[in-house]
Amino acid sequence: MAFGGENAESYYDEGLTAFMKGDVDAAARFLVRAIQLDRSMLAAHHQLGKCYVRMGQAQRAVEILGQVVVQRPDLIAARLDLGHALLAQGLADRARKQFSHVLAIDPHNARAHLGMAQVCFQEGNWDGAVTLAQGARAHGGASFAVLFLLGRAAKLAGNAVLSGESLKEAQALIEKSVEMTPDAPEGHYLRGEVCFAQARFGSALEHYRAAQDRVEGKRHYSAFGESFTRLDILVKRGLCHQRLGDVEAATVIGRQVLAAHPKHKLGKALSDLASGEQGGAD
Repeated sequence: MAFGGENAESYYDEGLTAFMKGDVDAAARFLVRAIQLDRSMLAAHHQLGKCYVRMGQAQRAVEILGQVVVQRPDLIAARLDLGHALLAQGLADRARKQFSHVLAIDPHNARAHLGMAQVCFQEGNWDGAVTLAQGARAHGGASFAVLFLLGRAAKLAGNAVLSGESLKEAQALIEKSVEMTPDAPEGHYLRGEVCFAQARFGSALEHYRAAQDRVEGKRHYSAFGESFTRLDILVKRGLCHQRLGDVEAATVIGRQVLAAHPKHKLGKALSDLASGEQGGAD
């Protein structure tokens, strides 16, 4: 029973609290119970959709958030979350429609500009991603999510100077986060992500290890728009070993990933490295 009693509002509050603490599984359970008690509670449906995005269940998130948007087409936050859920599913065209709809209503919405930049990035339109990420920065400031995307997109677009500057700024922001919460895995993981984007694979490996030492079981983590689990960290460690030429270590990690998730594509690619089948891990 929820702390406030057996009613939808109490379970909704418990769900929000758990979500803010990063316990997404518990949050989802509370929110499901809130919906069972009051199926008209649209806010609970919205938050449950966000939980499923964080849990890597993009299809379920799209279904729930899509229903929220149908019932409340004016709810910008739900459209933005639906756009990101669609991106997580690889449905860039559908995601673009959601972000475009928001921009038609609010041309200065930084999250919508960032979403459009992520659409371009997913489609391989590096120049478009750079332009839109710069727009997101102009409208919403230099957040980690904006700088990290801008740095990666600029690198792929051939703008080494902009990429270097953006990733350096992103690194500075995440360093401050680690200083404030050194025992939290999120900052260490994102330090690894920045180093990986900078092709500093040895440093990235150290930060991923630090993150892995701090994660708890199968819990889902999220910070600055990036979500991950212990399995994601393990995959990134394997990719670092691959880039560093340590095929044996990368292969071992690939097998560990497959033991936990037999259909994991990158896990399969890493596990095949020893036999010379390296294309899938690039």
